[in-house]
Amino acid sequence: MVQYFLGCFFSDGFFTYPLPDSINAQLESRVGLLKDGEGRIWIYNHTGSLKAFYWDYYQWREYQFPQEIMENVNLSQIKILIEGKGENAVMVFQSSGFLAVKMQREWDFASFQYNQVGYLQSIFENDGAPILLFQHHAYRWGQAGLERFELQGLELPSPVSHIKFDEKRQSYFFLGPDFLASGKQLNMPEIIHHTGFTRNTYSLTDYSGLQIVNGIVFFHYNSHLYKLDLDKESIMEIDAFEELKSYNIYYAYIDREDIIWLGSHRGVLNIKSLRFQNFKFNPLLDDEVTALMELEPGKFLLGFNNGLQLFSKTGVKTVVEDQRLRGQPRNRVTNFSKDKNGIVWFSSNLEGLGRFDPKTQQVTYSPSPLEKFVTAVYALGDSLYVVSRDRVYLSNIRNIGKMHYDNDITEMFLKRLGQEEAFFRKVGFLKDGRIVFMQGGSNLFKDGLYEDEEMVTVVGFDFLDLGNSVLFGTEQGLKIWEDGKFSFWELNGQQIRRPIYALLKDSRGNVWIGTDKGVYKYDGVTLRNFDEKSGLSGSEINRGAFKEAMDGRIYIGTQRGLSVYYPEEDITWNFKPFVKMGKISLVSDPEEDFNPSKIPFNKNSVRVDFDAVSFLQVADLVVSYKLDGYHEDWVESVNPRNNYLYFNNLPAGEYQLQLRAGLRGLDVSDAVSSVKFTILQPIYMQAWFIILVLFVFLGIGFLLSTLLSQFKKQGALKKKIDEKTEAAKITEDQFRNVWNSSQDGLVISVEGGKILFANPAMARLAGIDVNRISEPNITDLFSDPDYYFDQRGKMLEMLSQSNGQVVKSEMKMPFKSGLKDVEFYITFLSSNIGGKKVLLSVFRDITATKRYEESLELAKEKAEESNRVKTSFLANISHEIRTPLNGILGTAENIMMERQDDEPLVNQLEIIRESGERLLETINSILDLSKIEANKMEVLYTETNLNDFLSKILVPLKSLALKKGLVLRSKFETQPFYGAIDQRYFEMIVNNLVGNAIKYSEKGMVQVFLQEKGGMLEFKVEDQGIGISEEFLSKIYRPFEQESRGYGRAYEGSGLGLVITKNLISLMKGEIKVESEKGVGTCVTVLLPLHPN
Repeated sequence: MVQYFLGCFFSDGFFTYPLPDSINAQLESRVGLLKDGEGRIWIYNHTGSLKAFYWDYYQWREYQFPQEIMENVNLSQIKILIEGKGENAVMVFQSSGFLAVKMQREWDFASFQYNQVGYLQSIFENDGAPILLFQHHAYRWGQAGLERFELQGLELPSPVSHIKFDEKRQSYFFLGPDFLASGKQLNMPEIIHHTGFTRNTYSLTDYSGLQIVNGIVFFHYNSHLYKLDLDKESIMEIDAFEELKSYNIYYAYIDREDIIWLGSHRGVLNIKSLRFQNFKFNPLLDDEVTALMELEPGKFLLGFNNGLQLFSKTGVKTVVEDQRLRGQPRNRVTNFSKDKNGIVWFSSNLEGLGRFDPKTQQVTYSPSPLEKFVTAVYALGDSLYVVSRDRVYLSNIRNIGKMHYDNDITEMFLKRLGQEEAFFRKVGFLKDGRIVFMQGGSNLFKDGLYEDEEMVTVVGFDFLDLGNSVLFGTEQGLKIWEDGKFSFWELNGQQIRRPIYALLKDSRGNVWIGTDKGVYKYDGVTLRNFDEKSGLSGSEINRGAFKEAMDGRIYIGTQRGLSVYYPEEDITWNFKPFVKMGKISLVSDPEEDFNPSKIPFNKNSVRVDFDAVSFLQVADLVVSYKLDGYHEDWVESVNPRNNYLYFNNLPAGEYQLQLRAGLRGLDVSDAVSSVKFTILQPIYMQAWFIILVLFVFLGIGFLLSTLLSQFKKQGALKKKIDEKTEAAKITEDQFRNVWNSSQDGLVISVEGGKILFANPAMARLAGIDVNRISEPNITDLFSDPDYYFDQRGKMLEMLSQSNGQVVKSEMKMPFKSGLKDVEFYITFLSSNIGGKKVLLSVFRDITATKRYEESLELAKEKAEESNRVKTSFLANISHEIRTPLNGILGTAENIMMERQDDEPLVNQLEIIRESGERLLETINSILDLSKIEANKMEVLYTETNLNDFLSKILVPLKSLALKKGLVLRSKFETQPFYGAIDQRYFEMIVNNLVGNAIKYSEKGMVQVFLQEKGGMLEFKVEDQGIGISEEFLSKIYRPFEQESRGYGRAYEGSGLGLVITKNLISLMKGEIKVESEKGVGTCVTVLLPLHPN
């Protein structure tokens, strides 16, 4: 309860009760407030006249004390305490040495030595024998009145002031001056939990309290509030000195919503949660924490504008400090990134790229040679990505000094983006391997996203890959990229439309969103906002200082210090606001008494009062209402300023208001209903009036409908006849054009062979015009009259089995114009003549096509025979050369091993060995090519984990690339990826293509991609090498061809690698595509079927 200067008293619910002047006039300057077990609020005088009043939910009533109390009261000291409810309620009245106890509706009285016992501090209801806890002694109220209550067991340092029972642990807790103890029995404390917390307040009155909520013990005794959690074995002091400017509190109360209320002579404070612990300047270098990283459990590296600090439970240690830069961004540390060796790299604006060794705690800097801010760094394997405002560098973790800025890769990305320049904020990678650049303000991508197969860029501050989607923190708000769409992320009907600086997903699956107005936490159901009012040290979150520690706590660096979020202290509120429906009144006359079931139509505007209140201000208060009979869906009012609703100009009908309330994202209260009310119909809507009007209009309507129906039928019939006539004419013209212009012979006949019609093309094909023959027959088309009868039976059988489909056949037909190859089609038409079915026959002359195909087949057989002779010759010659060559290589290696000390001889033999191996590789390539061309290589398909198999093939190739100073990067876009391939041939294809990419590249990156695409395996190799000219691209599949020729050619090789690769791909029924630009690079794409059939 809180009193303010106008004399109003507020409870922890939502009701407000102004005190009547008649009662207010009887209250003294010092009053006491309490709430009994029935929920009634009491107010009484501590001094002066004995007056006590209570609110019974309807009106204030004065309590009548018995005559014995009125005669023994000491007007300078009055105290009333009430415990329990119903028959177990205990009411105690104490005034100096006089004591009155009311139990079972009966008062008993006693006297005691006030100077020795002291004032009454609290009572403990104890099954009809309450314990009265005075300042110096404790008593039990029994049959004989006051009986001394002695504690046994552990000796306590001072008398007990409060006793509470913990239902959860079935234990009693004892609070006294400077101690808190507990025990399983009421009279036997067993353990002291805490001492040393009472302060010297230099006051004649002790202020103390003890409350147990769900097993958590809250207590104070001339101190600030303490919280004891035995499950976690922790005691926390809730120090409110900064807010209350008081060394101790007077009262503490934890309400039904778990809000902590603290009262002192300086005012009242409520604390909704203890979820945040804050650290600010001293011991920290500066208030603003700009970056942080956990080096080991509980030990952190903190970055500031003016230096670095190590932060742990044992304290802080300054690594780098320059107090001149406090609050200045010149050398601001913006982010940390740890490499595979445990070295921490960090960006430090003009100071450049920083390197911190946790073992030696040494720090070195590498400034940008362009004297620009270094704004981000990202370590990945041996690579180090360094962002310096408008430049991006790809360095190595082994580089030192200015070497970090040698490899500028900015232009590669600007070219893809179509931008002349860009300001980069952050670099990172998605789970699919693509690099992500977060840009500063850009007109080109201000509201959008750019992506290709290698990179993604968005204007914003941070990103979070969720697997199936990606969140982006932008300057406009939180956006999501999902299913190819880039839009604002909507959570429970809400969008966060403000700058998003940092994103984080913790180990519990919660998504954290850092903004310029605090942080948001989304647990998949509820979206909650924490800001300075919620306990956060500052509201602006720094994107490099937003991390989850190994113990699950969230560390949040802000412009006003470091906040640590404790998940175990974050209470999940499921409390619902109290909701109460008030009265209904007419807007036209609020004071008028009316019958809710008969509201005249001319007074169809109403007002409904309600109450919906909660002290738990963790989110917006949302009041939802629905007027049954008017609304189909619930209507929301967020943080309403008034507690009434207006409904104006309601239509006639029956209505009832449903109302509920809840805090945004939390549980909603049960709906409460108003009384039903009815708006009567106006006279012109009365039933008798409407029936009369309907009869009149029905008569007129019937007459008009009859006339219109006749006119409409006549017009529709004429229109339909005209449409049918026009359609028949169009169809006839179209058929005539097709019949006369067709290049195929067309014949319409009936069963038995009688020809009804034949087109001009049929006359040319058969060499006879049937239109000039009376009663023409199919037999008239052929030089052999029996040909038709020989084929008719077979055609009719095929037609009977075709289920009405067209029958197709290739035949040699002896027309009168000569023997011709014909593609013959025949089908039944839907009509019949004289009971006989009608047939349509189509004759297509394919004689010339057949002759051409036969000549091609003959030429192909001759070419293949010639190629087999050549291939056999190459295989035999290569075999004869390889046999003596192996002897030469073996002898040379043997001499090299035996004559290792003869360096000149070993050098000459090394030349022989290298030249021999090169020749042997060429011969092996020729043998492989000859086997392929001779069809001696079989395809053996094996079910394979394609991602793992390709990774193993690339291991030696990565070493080869590293020797040339190249980066070989692989990207597996299909996870997982299984398929049936020939592992030998696929390995040869990979080695040839990736080996060529490494051979013909002197710098940059070789990238390998593997994915499933349309049921095919797609394998792609991209390099930044010398490329291939457009002229030579047409020759790359010719054996022994190389673009670099003669003695001055720059690259070795036989010119057979791509030829063998092409033949292997063709053998597996695949495809290969080569795209290249001279001086830019080459891209080779291979498509292979995944199934052997």
